[in-house]
Order: sequence, then C-alpha cells, then structure tokens
Amino acid sequence: MKKTVLIIEDNQTQLEMLRRLVLEVNGEAVVYTASDVQTAYQIMLEKTVDTFLVDIILDVKKPGDTSGVRFVEKIRTISKYMFTPVLFITSLEDTTKYAYTDLNCLGYVEKPFSPERVKQLVEKALYFSTDKGEDKDESFCFRKDGILYPVKIKNIIYIESINHVVVVYMKTGGSLSVPYVSCKQLMEDMNASCFMQCSRNVIINKDYVENIDLANRFITLNGVANRIEIGITYKKKIMAEYENGN
Repeated sequence: MKKTVLIIEDNQTQLEMLRRLVLEVNGEAVVYTASDVQTAYQIMLEKTVDTFLVDIILDVKKPGDTSGVRFVEKIRTISKYMFTPVLFITSLEDTTKYAYTDLNCLGYVEKPFSPERVKQLVEKALYFSTDKGEDKDESFCFRKDGILYPVKIKNIIYIESINHVVVVYMKTGGSLSVPYVSCKQLMEDMNASCFMQCSRNVIINKDYVENIDLANRFITLNGVANRIEIGITYKKKIMAEYENGN
C-alpha cells in the first residue's frame, strides 16, 4: 500500500517545499496538506495517515500559539494514531522535550529547516505504518452534502462511477450514492489492497470475487446478480494480479 503523509503548515511556501521533499524520499507517497487544524482534523478522520509533519505554530497572529502541539495531543487520543510517527516543524526549543516525552514524536526540524534533515527524518518515519487493520475493519468516509458517511471497507462489494454519480454497493444489499469522483482518485484515497479497478468506471472488492472470465471479460461477484465487465485496458493488469496470487 502507498504511504500517506499529512503536512500541516500555514506558510504556503514552506508547505510546498515540505511536500516536494517528501516526494523526493518516496515518489509514490500520497501527500495531503492543510494550513489549519480544522482541515487537518477532517483529513485524518477521512483518511488513514502514516506520517504527520506538523508546524507547532499555525496562527502567527496569536501570541504564544502552539496549536500544532494541541493537534498532536488530539490525535494521540485516537487508537490508530497513538504511535503514528510525528515530525514537528518548530522554532520553539522549549517544546521539544514535551514533544519527545509526552507526545512520542519521532523527531523535529528547526526553522529555517535543512532539506537534508527533513528528508532523513521522513525516510525514517516512512518505515513505520499506521495500523490499517489489514483493511478489514477500516472505514472509508464518503462525503455528500457536507456530511461524512463512514462505510466499512469489508462491507463494500463494488463501486460504480456513472453519470456524475458514484454508487457504493454494500454487503447489506443497500447502496450509497455520492457526488462523482473518478475511480482513479477513489483508489488513491481508499488506499486499501482489497480493491481493484476493473474498468474505467468500476472498482471491485477482491474478497467478493467468485469467478473471473478473462476470455469474455467479466467478473462474477458474490451476492451480485449482474456480471461486472472488465475493461479491455484492464485485462492484463487483472490477469497479472491473480497470477501473482493477490
């Protein structure tokens, strides 16, 4: 699975520089960015983050601001983020002891930061992973009309994207319709090994596959009456995936 990184930095120039440095370390990493705590909270709840890069001061107009520290205090109360690597971006020396002892941060970078030190710490952090429960008990949040709808990954049979709408078909027999997102973007956002894109508009959960007919290009899923078509350009990829035992 691709590594995921969330960078929280209010300075857009520094944020973009950090993003670039992360991608230099791991070009396949999925990098999310936020310039404020509210956006960061939303991202970490909707996604599963493997590494956090957090600026301690996120509101330069507020004297004594340490909202980055408060953010990490909050994520440490969430079970899956209790031991997720955190790298602090800071110019406050007196916060580093607290960060190490109480918040279990992996390291910190002093401003103005050294690109090489950032890359060394990011490389170290990406050796670790947030517990994703082997995809089975993890939920993915779909957004509709400003409301988040969490759906357990293990309950998703397949997802179809048609006519500017995404329809999520579930084990319970129900479905959820949400605004259009491309299958490519969904695969990146869900970042779960059990999902496989089999055409431009359809993603399936491999745990529900009953039969794959490559000659006629269709897949039969457990609990689904209609057969799922395999796109011509996806045939070789699906064949390779199953030949490798995935």
